[in-house]
Amino acid sequence: MATPRNPHFDDNRVVWSDEYSGHYVPIAYDVQFDEQWRLFLERAIGFRDHTGVEISDNFINDRIFELTGVRDYIVASQNIDEAEQNRDIGGKLYLDPKFPIDFFQGKRCLDIGCGAGRWTKTLKTLGAHVKSTDVSRHGLASTRRINDDVEELNLFDILEKRADLHGYADFTLCWGVLMCTHDPYLAFRNVAATVKPGGDLYIMVYAPTYHASDFVLNSRRRFHQQARTNEQKLAFAYEISNRPENAINLLDMLNTFYNWVIPKDVAVGWFEQQGFEDITVLNLHEPHNCGWHIKGHKKS
Repeated sequence: MATPRNPHFDDNRVVWSDEYSGHYVPIAYDVQFDEQWRLFLERAIGFRDHTGVEISDNFINDRIFELTGVRDYIVASQNIDEAEQNRDIGGKLYLDPKFPIDFFQGKRCLDIGCGAGRWTKTLKTLGAHVKSTDVSRHGLASTRRINDDVEELNLFDILEKRADLHGYADFTLCWGVLMCTHDPYLAFRNVAATVKPGGDLYIMVYAPTYHASDFVLNSRRRFHQQARTNEQKLAFAYEISNRPENAINLLDMLNTFYNWVIPKDVAVGWFEQQGFEDITVLNLHEPHNCGWHIKGHKKS
């Protein structure tokens, strides 16, 4: 079987345009992030005590604060140790406006691409009923520790094969997934179909900032040319990381075959085309943003 064309390496395309929809093919998405979730479960250095993955209570407190502005929702932090002092590894979110603290209470939520489960636990802690989906074996294993409703799901199956998920959710979250696929526009349409009229959708996609930088693009090219085994890939991530504890951030951006950056107006246009209103870029004024956080309300 021929190797799929990589838009960056083969076609010099990094910034997504909807005219590319249909030009590229799926890859084995079930293995794309699986190694980092395995390392998380094994508590490897760089894959624990990190905002991008950790699900312990103090880290979930941080996620709740970022979403709602409410501090110490679970329990007030005590006995600050080294791990506590490093809770900002991986960066923090600057969201404005915030969600009301009771926004998720009693809602049926869908976490598409749940990974190790940090947003699933955050939503459940805020009173939501959450279905968590992913294609990664180790990600699903991690999330099953904190949620009973966990399902293996390829998001590209939603429109054609999963009518039961059409209009399923009061709130759908798709965090850091769409831009790592062969067709972010089609992926968005599948995800948007899960939101019921009157419900809300929240996505995070890479912005044309850090992930379009020379450092990232050159590092990805070297990584895909040189690293073949999981051991080589991990060593490369440690090599270019500013500190070993941040390895997951580097492996996350390196390992994906597709790593599009999405212009803000393109992502906002997706919401408009799929019948959303009150579309809000939640981090419009974030300094040095790496991604766009966008929420929309589906018309009733």
